Amino acid sequence: MVIEYDGTDFHGWQYQPNKRTVQGEIEDALKRFFNVKIRIVGAGRTDYGVHALGQVANFQTSSNQNLQRIKKGINALTGNDIYIRNIDRVDDDFHSRYSAKTKIYHYHIILEPLPLKMRYNWFSKYRLDLSKMKKVIPYILGEHDFKIFSVKNGKENTICTIYNLNLTEDNLHIIIKVEGDRFLRKMIRGIVGFMHDVGRGRYCLGNVKDVFNGKIKDIYFAPSHGLCLVEVRY
Repeated sequence: MVIEYDGTDFHGWQYQPNKRTVQGEIEDALKRFFNVKIRIVGAGRTDYGVHALGQVANFQTSSNQNLQRIKKGINALTGNDIYIRNIDRVDDDFHSRYSAKTKIYHYHIILEPLPLKMRYNWFSKYRLDLSKMKKVIPYILGEHDFKIFSVKNGKENTICTIYNLNLTEDNLHIIIKVEGDRFLRKMIRGIVGFMHDVGRGRYCLGNVKDVFNGKIKDIYFAPSHGLCLVEVRY
């Protein structure tokens, strides 16, 4: 399934007892549709408030129901902030997370408090130097240990590869696009927060290496509502 959702009213993707999550909502719909409990596997565990245009999830069923009927049934049984955009059959060895080659996220920033955009963009009150923010990009690209740019999760491997990172602007709207092989918890928000702090003058370009070396540990994490999972590539 390719899934779009507004993450505002969800406690993230991953199922949590007594809390509304995207995974929990879809699994509840599947249980009601198939009359049996079904567990789904997502390509990534988006945090509280993060949105998605192209989240991917898979599940197994012995049912021979028509795919479009399944799609229509799930969409009818979930809230208006979740929509199954597409559904297809895949090979038995397909895994939404482990079969993924790269994931693409967009982070949206606005420089004026526009009411119709505040829900999906981070409003920055600072006058940002975009040229300085763009100069951070070469230091982030490639394979690095991103533990300081993320929230640690036990003994998880913190080595990740960023293949593409770019910043574009259009009428006071900034989009930071990131493509990588894997992302740690809050990692993109850490990268965006640091780029933002360079743009507003809190840090300078030379501090990038200091973050990777662990000399700077108080980086700011950009808020979740500006982040969107756009595509998972296989």
